[in-house]
Amino acid sequence: MARTFSGSTIKSWFQYRCERKTRYELFTDAELDAVPVVKIVKENTWAVLGNEFEARVVGKLDRTDGVLLPASPKRPLDERLTASFLQGQQSKPYAAQANLTPRSQPKFLEGTDLALKRNLPDLIRFAAPAGHGDRVFTIIDVKATRRATAFHKTQVAFYVRVLEELLREMGLSAQARLDDHGEIWRIPDHGVATGEDHQVERFALAPYLRMVDDFCRNILPGIARKKVLPTFDETFFHLYFKCEQCEFIDHCARSIDPQLPPEKRDVSAVAGLTHEAKRSLLRLDVRSVADLSKAAGLAKQPGIGWSLGRRAETLKARAQALATNQIIRTVDEHTFLMPPRADVILLLSVDHDPVDDRIAAIGYRRVEGGKVVSQKIEIPKSGEAEDEALAMITVLAALIDDLTAIDQANASAPAGQGVFAHIFFYEPTEATALQNALGRHLDNAQIRGGLLHLVRLFPPDEVVPEPEFKGVHHLPATAVRSVVEQLYALPAMVAYDLRQVSRALEGVGGGPAYQPASGFQRQFSSLLSIDVIRPIREQKLDAKPVSAVEADVAARLDALQGVIAWLYMQNQASTAKGAPLLRLAKKPFRFHASFDPLNAVDLDILVACELLENRAGLLEALVGLAQPAERRRDTGRCMAGLTLINHAVYGRSAILTFSVPEASRASDLGPGSFNLILTDNDPDLRLNLGNWRSVSCSILAPSADYQDRPDRVSVRMEPAIYRAPEFDALLRRTASNGWFIDQAFGDINSVRAAQFLTNLASAQP
Repeated sequence: MARTFSGSTIKSWFQYRCERKTRYELFTDAELDAVPVVKIVKENTWAVLGNEFEARVVGKLDRTDGVLLPASPKRPLDERLTASFLQGQQSKPYAAQANLTPRSQPKFLEGTDLALKRNLPDLIRFAAPAGHGDRVFTIIDVKATRRATAFHKTQVAFYVRVLEELLREMGLSAQARLDDHGEIWRIPDHGVATGEDHQVERFALAPYLRMVDDFCRNILPGIARKKVLPTFDETFFHLYFKCEQCEFIDHCARSIDPQLPPEKRDVSAVAGLTHEAKRSLLRLDVRSVADLSKAAGLAKQPGIGWSLGRRAETLKARAQALATNQIIRTVDEHTFLMPPRADVILLLSVDHDPVDDRIAAIGYRRVEGGKVVSQKIEIPKSGEAEDEALAMITVLAALIDDLTAIDQANASAPAGQGVFAHIFFYEPTEATALQNALGRHLDNAQIRGGLLHLVRLFPPDEVVPEPEFKGVHHLPATAVRSVVEQLYALPAMVAYDLRQVSRALEGVGGGPAYQPASGFQRQFSSLLSIDVIRPIREQKLDAKPVSAVEADVAARLDALQGVIAWLYMQNQASTAKGAPLLRLAKKPFRFHASFDPLNAVDLDILVACELLENRAGLLEALVGLAQPAERRRDTGRCMAGLTLINHAVYGRSAILTFSVPEASRASDLGPGSFNLILTDNDPDLRLNLGNWRSVSCSILAPSADYQDRPDRVSVRMEPAIYRAPEFDALLRRTASNGWFIDQAFGDINSVRAAQFLTNLASAQP
């Protein structure tokens, strides 16, 4: 029996790349029941949103231009009307839900036992050029999304292929042609999902047609042949966050059930594993959590791939944590993402609505001495820009008021004393959502002032006279999930699910664990789902009460507070042993005084954004330098384990020559690399940018003697640095093969841009 499929199968493949999902979609419901395969039958929120948005857009289009519509909204355009539209016998320029069903097997499926289901593009536009020429048909897909993705475009390309076949079958190929561009009509950038307006994204079809042709001829037939029996399933699958919307998730989730023994628990349960990594592991016969936990020499296996090889030890540790139900320390000795002390802990929680592209909830809490001092939670009542701005202003004003009070108290404190304050999110995506929201409201005076307050957390070094308040000491925020992932392997399937992480920590003295109420639980995340967000936005009768959402945000802040307390407990114990975990150097909190948020002008905003970009680059470099030497080396940013052969001053340069071990010879560092530092891998040296000047160097082009010697590298230093007591001590204490060249950070452009903008501002009348 021929296996049938439609455009939704095409979209599904390019969205999920899941062989199992695609194979199951080729089954009839009776065949699924016979296996059996559990299929979730419920109203999908995304599908409902898409249908409602499409109905509004098409309704408006019908009023303005005219659309050939089906007799019933829940039925397609019948074949007779579809044929008359394609033959140019209809006066309306658009047809909705046209029934594209060729009677014979399409050419692009020849040689396979595949056949087409009914295919219904959202819209087809008919255009007859003025004067003479072929009729032109354009395929249009209406999507309730903010961004047209590749999988949306491949679905349009597939409909183009089907329409080509139908026109050929009807004998219309000579009189009609297809547009070489397709269109996605989506939610406008500055509009809302509940409106009837749309934004057109027009794109060239050629690359997507090639993708569709390759899938239909070379990939889909192989998937269709995969055997699925009650006791045997040949399809490849991998569970990860995208699976949350899949109707087969409950079926697949059985394979990673925590109740299964490690030997039977699929390797998908290991956090951070990708599709390709799992395929590589299966080729090595590593199929279960137990297999991965015991895999020896995984990183050196042939054909393992660079990405999996680099992360092999981390993934193995996570598998061991799952297999033993214990928390395991990773190979990372420390992290630069979190300070060792915070007298005042400032927590932020941000939920994002991807449909309206607005903040759905924002919460703030101030904690001192382990106790909650204050808390503010806001749920915007709609997806309108004004409601989002009001929620941010209310919550961030509380944060800024607290920081202002701390700044004023520290202003009169003795040198080196005062209150240490730090901001914490759980997820990096929460910080990104807040940053994007701020960017959407720069026309709001209160938001602009808040942005400058945030910049004042990052004082530019060259304008701050007190050295103790320079740059790195004011890196203000930590995404706690990143700290946990860097330092620990947890018995949890995903580290970005606060529920799983807090539950694991509760078992070893942390907590409290986040326990989502009914309707709030998700498989792979603790942030609010669109199933909660959209009914509130659309004021539906089944919407969760705002009080319930506030309670959920508060519960997540409780859990985040507990995770932070546990990390500080671990750092205290580790510091007592002489190996502190948390390395972000901080000083008592002070605002940078060069910006005046109350009198901000547009050029101040540009300076602020430039400095934020600079500090983001600095933080990224420091995070990279905090990683173990092997990981820095494997990513090409470090030459590790060098042996010093000779060193001396020659004229205006000090030259040091090293022997390079084989593992470091593929480094990306070379004569053109900037901002290099030469150290003995001491974290207090490489993680303190104030020390970088005393170990700065540059790599020399190979001399004639070493032209063909990849095992040699020479670096140049300024004689003053080379002869300084600090570097002399480094020369005396460093072991034979204990030298490391790393890429640090330097940015002259931000400083120049800031100076230029400041000069412009001063020249304004």
